[in-house]
Amino acid sequence: MVALASIFKLSVMKKIIHFFTRGMVVMPGFVVVSGFVLILASCNKLIQVPSNAGGQVVTSQVFTDSASATAGVLGLYTASPLVSQWPEQYSGLSGDELDYNAASTVQLQFYRDSMSAGNSVTTGTAASFFTYYGNNAIYQANAAIAALSVDSVISIPARNQLIGECEVVRSLYYFLLVNFFGPVPVVTSTSYATTETYGRASVDSVYNQIGKDLLDAGAKLSAVYPSAGHQRINRYAAFALLARVYLYQKQWSQAETMADSIISSGLYSLPALNNVFLDKSPEAIWQIGASNTFSPGAAPGGSPLLPYFSFFQPNYSLTAVQRAAFEPGDQRAGNWVNMSIVNGSTYYYPYKYKNNGIANVNSTPEDLMVFRLAEIYLIRAEARAYLGDLGGAMSDVNMIRTRAGLGAATFNSFNDALTGILHERQTELFCEWGHRWFDLKRNDSINSVLAREKPQYWPADGHTALYPIPFAELQRNQNLIQNPGY
Repeated sequence: MVALASIFKLSVMKKIIHFFTRGMVVMPGFVVVSGFVLILASCNKLIQVPSNAGGQVVTSQVFTDSASATAGVLGLYTASPLVSQWPEQYSGLSGDELDYNAASTVQLQFYRDSMSAGNSVTTGTAASFFTYYGNNAIYQANAAIAALSVDSVISIPARNQLIGECEVVRSLYYFLLVNFFGPVPVVTSTSYATTETYGRASVDSVYNQIGKDLLDAGAKLSAVYPSAGHQRINRYAAFALLARVYLYQKQWSQAETMADSIISSGLYSLPALNNVFLDKSPEAIWQIGASNTFSPGAAPGGSPLLPYFSFFQPNYSLTAVQRAAFEPGDQRAGNWVNMSIVNGSTYYYPYKYKNNGIANVNSTPEDLMVFRLAEIYLIRAEARAYLGDLGGAMSDVNMIRTRAGLGAATFNSFNDALTGILHERQTELFCEWGHRWFDLKRNDSINSVLAREKPQYWPADGHTALYPIPFAELQRNQNLIQNPGY
């Protein structure tokens, strides 16, 4: 681990931080919470913090106690990149989950799979994904991990908990980046002079970093949640993402083992459909709490997938393909889908979160679900199918189907099992964290499926399965290479 002194220039004399970027003096972004000072360097590049940054922190103010350090790390949970819900919105448009009913150029180009590296989409929205590297996301996690790793004031258990939380959050950002863009830079330090010139690491290298972080987090974190509810990360949150990573990497035994550890813990259960996304849901492995400024179903302020009023035409509606995926009698279609009738036209939209305004947060509290038990059952089912355990795979899938009011599935072959599992993922996890988009890509079916379902838009070479690196970032860092086709 990089020593704190190599990351921050420390001084007991100065209490004001100045960052100098390209000859301009910029007031620093920094947060002071109960005596905890965390540098949040202003980034004007993909992973760039000015190489001549003169950041200086009064050492007596850094991590003065567990409470102040905890308060600082908790800022990661409410950072805009994490609660933006871009993965649901843009992958749903790019894939086959969402239709777009408005006129924004940004959303239309995702829907039409027509992005280019130099248009307003990639200098705006796609570039937004690259804020995952920024001062409220990966950079902040890196800085906190570095500081905590050399701190001698906070107890070891408290330090381990906080480092583990940062590692899981950082891993989630990298998981999203590598699945949206393919090879991406891997940055684990705040060494200004080097990070701004990093090239793209291979997909395997990114996953190796994710796996390293999550294994370390799993060893550091406790199974007991450090606060009420499931709004802070525990050991099983690390295991949930690790199970998903193993699945994506086709490491079936490891995926089954990780998923099984969560299921057999006894901490989680499958509630009724309309209780899944509520605060303190027994299904939640990790959920981000709503507040008076954020609600996952609010529009504006949270997910844009829910119309502000039911008589409004929703900007986003479920495609005919997604609606047809629900079998007759599937209660998810009745409980997690709603409709608006506007000017004689019927629009169906995602209704997993019911609160369409922040004012409703206290009346029916809903939290943004990050990891939940249903996904873990489906991860274990898929791993078991690949390992030849069709009975075990069938049992896991039927846990999900039973809650949805459906009859038991029967798998007579591996192909039956894989088809059934992926179908269940489509109907259970729709419009959550890009699952459908990623499933199409990792199973090498994205070209065949989208060429059939979006023939007027999907490119013959399928290059839009990866989003373009923003053109502005390519100009700033010549070590970055554009994805093919852009």
